[in-house]
Amino acid sequence: MIEVKIQIQGLDKLRANFNKAPALALKYLALATKASIDEVEKRNDDSGDSKLFQFKTPRAKRTGQLASSFAHGRHFSPSGLSASIGPTVHYAPYVYFGTRRNRPNKYMDRIAKASEPAVEKQFQKAVNLIVDNLAKK
Repeated sequence: MIEVKIQIQGLDKLRANFNKAPALALKYLALATKASIDEVEKRNDDSGDSKLFQFKTPRAKRTGQLASSFAHGRHFSPSGLSASIGPTVHYAPYVYFGTRRNRPNKYMDRIAKASEPAVEKQFQKAVNLIVDNLAKK
């Protein structure tokens, strides 16, 4: 009978790194979640340049409170893997869903869509960091 012995260099270190995988994943995915919320908040600009809010009210007559209230509408789960952001001013739902007199302005949908590439980039970065850390010798 032929006996072959294969020795993998760094196997013990790789095993140790895989044991750390859940903690590594949590760390980097939580960072990506926070960075993603930052990306969404960057796009809540109602200056008119981004065209995401699309208000009918002229800029000179707007207060900017809807956009600035996003800074107070950040919520993170204790694990950091779940988060939300949105405006906190009392009239935000009336702008978004509309009223009898005003048509709905789905600004949150446009902000979310505009944020998608940057959010995807944050999570791809997290996955790369997890893999890099697991592969370290």
